[in-house]
Amino acid sequence: MGAADSRDITLNISEPLFRLTTEGIRLHSNETLHHQTLSNLIDHRSSRTEKIGSHDTRTLKEHLTSIPSDGTIRIRLNISRTSATSLDEVKDLLSRQLDSKLTVADALSFLLFDYVVEQKAAQVMGKLDLSGPDPFGRNGFANGHSS
Repeated sequence: MGAADSRDITLNISEPLFRLTTEGIRLHSNETLHHQTLSNLIDHRSSRTEKIGSHDTRTLKEHLTSIPSDGTIRIRLNISRTSATSLDEVKDLLSRQLDSKLTVADALSFLLFDYVVEQKAAQVMGKLDLSGPDPFGRNGFANGHSS
C-alpha cells in the first residue's frame, strides 16, 4: 500500500478495547489461517459499515459502557484511505444514531464488536450443526434420534 493510499492513525485506547482488538486479531487469524494484524482486520471489515448501524441502539450504548474507548494504551495503525474513510463514516453514523459525539476509537470498537459478534454466532451455529442429523452422535443423539 503506497503512502498516498494509506493513512497512519495513532489512538490511545482503554484496556478493554485493547483486549477486544487482540480477540478480533485472533479470530481473524483463525478464520484466514494466516497471522493477521489489526490494520488487516480493519481493512477487511471496512466495507461492512452499514451493518454496524443495524445493531439495536440499546446494545450499542451498552457496548460503549462496558468497553470504553479512551485510555492510556497507545496503538498505531496504518490502514487504507478507504478504511479510514469507513471508520469516519461509522463514527458519524453512530454519533447521529446514539445522539452522542463519538471518536475514531469508538468507531474501531464498534467495528470490532460487530466482527466478534458475527464470528461467535458462526461458531455457535457450527456447534449446533443445523444442517441435519449428526450420524456420529456428537450432539447427544444416535443416528439423529434420542437414546
